[in-house]
Amino acid sequence: MTDYEEYVQEAFEEEATVFSVGHLFDKISRYNSTIIENNTTGTLLFRGQANIDFPMDASIFRNNMISKETALINDLILQEPYEFGNHMTDFEQLVKMQHYGLPTRLIDVTTNPLIALYFACSDKTCEDKDGEILILIESLQRPTEKQVQYFAALAEYDGKSIEAFVDYFVQKGLINNALDYKEKNEKLENIFRTKYIPVVAPKNNERIKRQNGAFLLLGIDIEKPDYFLKNTFNLKDQLIKDFGDGIPRSLVIPQEYKQSILKELDIIGINEAFVYPELEHQTSYIKSKHHIKVGE
Repeated sequence: MTDYEEYVQEAFEEEATVFSVGHLFDKISRYNSTIIENNTTGTLLFRGQANIDFPMDASIFRNNMISKETALINDLILQEPYEFGNHMTDFEQLVKMQHYGLPTRLIDVTTNPLIALYFACSDKTCEDKDGEILILIESLQRPTEKQVQYFAALAEYDGKSIEAFVDYFVQKGLINNALDYKEKNEKLENIFRTKYIPVVAPKNNERIKRQNGAFLLLGIDIEKPDYFLKNTFNLKDQLIKDFGDGIPRSLVIPQEYKQSILKELDIIGINEAFVYPELEHQTSYIKSKHHIKVGE
């Protein structure tokens, strides 16, 4: 490797690595300036992951749970019908289910890079792994928009053929039954041409407010011939590439800097007690602050 190649590699590693809170602030400030200069439309969204080797996928996509998606949702609604009344949209149901731990096709993201940095550093099971902040520039959609309705409706679809796929959206009232079959199919293929849509999170619980939360609502991979079977995919495959705008879509947090970053975040009030307002997390934070081990 020549001296120039080494210089370029070091410059890239520096650009794509975060060593401190201040270091992240500097980068985000430059990214915002680039967005303004380029007249780029969209909002910076961030997702912190504790292990750089983790895929960027929804929880329902893991361990073949996608095959149980409809059953999981229906079972919960049957178990707690008053929690998921008819007044709730499909998207609102998914958000509530995600909040209480049911695997869904939602991915949590945030508009606050410090929240993403906290999540990239705080998982004790990944202390010896490099963390990562994934970056997106997206225009957030409102939960009431039509495309959100289509994507959210996927969660309760359980068909096994293209015909069943089309009929399902007709029955949901999202596709006009007056269209012929080819027109219906083409309309759905156009809607699901993108694999995800970024959606504004309803600020109806304190956790979402504190985390400056938003969601990526995942769809299907329409390019696969059996897309009607609700396949899975990893968003990193399309995010981690050079978009030509000077903004990296992945920032690495070396594992040896995680603890010092967490201390810096704690000083400015970003810690377990802030990110998770529930009482059990307040007590967990206090115990940690006083160096009391789990079980004591």
